[in-house]
Amino acid sequence: MLLAPLLMLLCLLASGLAAAPAFAQAPAPTATAAGADPGYRIAAGDELALKFFYAPELNETATVRPDGRIQLQLVGEVRAAGQTPRELADALKRAYAGSLRYPEVSVEVEKGFARQQVFVGGEVGRPGAQPLLPGLTLMRALIVAQGPTDRAALNRVAILRRDESGATRVIRVDAASQARRGADDGNDPPLQPFDVVLAVPSRISRVNKWIDQYVRRNLPVNVGFSYDLNDNNRRGD
Repeated sequence: MLLAPLLMLLCLLASGLAAAPAFAQAPAPTATAAGADPGYRIAAGDELALKFFYAPELNETATVRPDGRIQLQLVGEVRAAGQTPRELADALKRAYAGSLRYPEVSVEVEKGFARQQVFVGGEVGRPGAQPLLPGLTLMRALIVAQGPTDRAALNRVAILRRDESGATRVIRVDAASQARRGADDGNDPPLQPFDVVLAVPSRISRVNKWIDQYVRRNLPVNVGFSYDLNDNNRRGD
């Protein structure tokens, strides 16, 4: 009498397991940055390994372009710079939701931190690119560049930095105040990937115009991106 209901129950369980998707038996992938901490921010020049858990035919390696974007199958251009690998993986999951049934993806930074750098120019002893080593600040970068010349106006050093929206802003730093107040984030800020530090000449009256001309004439390609100094990115002369 009990054999028939038992067999029916086993059949129902078996059919339920067969209908369950295979992905339920495997953990979802996570986004990691190889050799980097969880807060690592992707930057231009980074090489990213994208792995699609249930669509391996879409796996690929993408290099972040100077404008901060990567070109991907099915979804086209996606902004990557400024995001952590986990944030980018979440963004890709949303981007592929309309094309894939299970858009699980992981992001790994295959080549990153070692390739990141800053550029120091203007009135310094040795203008050029520097590797972005841990703890690199404005003053340390100036020292590596053999220091500012006697023509530099240290009270108006400029840092050019691209924000998460892709716009470039000019950060004015009074590095001369370090001698009066001591180093802090106000007059000796830590540098970020692909910052451009410019020691402005003291004889210059129109700082923004000088910065614009210097960038267009001297900024090397390997800094990682180009600058567009629009009026709304400037904060006065």
